[in-house]
Amino acid sequence: MTGASTGIGNATTRRLLDAGREVISLDIKDAPPGVSAHHHCDLSNPASIDEVVAELDGSYASLLNIAGVPGTVPSELVLAVNTLGLRHLTETIWDRLADGGTVVNVASIAGNQWKKRLDKHTELLETADFAAGADWWAANGPTCGTDAYTFSKEAVVVYTMRLAGRGLERGIQVNDVGPGPVETPIFADFTEQVGEAQMGWIHDQVGRHAKPDDIAQVLTWLAIGEHDWLNGQHIVVDGGFTSGIGTHWIDRTTSPR
Repeated sequence: MTGASTGIGNATTRRLLDAGREVISLDIKDAPPGVSAHHHCDLSNPASIDEVVAELDGSYASLLNIAGVPGTVPSELVLAVNTLGLRHLTETIWDRLADGGTVVNVASIAGNQWKKRLDKHTELLETADFAAGADWWAANGPTCGTDAYTFSKEAVVVYTMRLAGRGLERGIQVNDVGPGPVETPIFADFTEQVGEAQMGWIHDQVGRHAKPDDIAQVLTWLAIGEHDWLNGQHIVVDGGFTSGIGTHWIDRTTSPR
């Protein structure tokens, strides 16, 4: 699991440990309590990812890609961690995943509109490696029609769907979760990104923001629960916000934005 040390990842770690599972943590931060092993891993650096994977052995039932950064950091770092690092780790460890295993990615409700830029995401995801992907973003990012964070999370959704097809022959199910606002240590960064008034408005539409464990419940189920025919899905976990916008029981004209 990446991002196990804090926030959603830490809540998911606790749930997996309570279920009797062993958790190997990959994080730039210190090890969370109870994990079987912890490896310092910088997802923005493919060499760091390669070093960690070289230290791993055996096979793994699940890969949970939870780590991410907000849109308040430089755009190249957003793409590096949220998309390119996630892809590099997944591709590097793919052959070590057990047949019948699971891959669970964390996207965002910011990724809901992935169809609008499917051609761009296809171009990015068909680049040969991390460096080529970074070069693609440097050349094409300004023409993608949205901010780096939104694009990075849309790309995670598309990558999830593409990888689901590859996993079929081995029975590996690949799905992602798209959280709404979650009260994690980087919640302030997301508030800065969208604006305090907008974040307050979202809160008021569904009554509260998510707690990390709200998202961890779904991540844990996707990783180890029973769902034999669930594959390639972007599962929105936002207290109903997206449904409200889509079916108009939320009046979006009252949004500060």
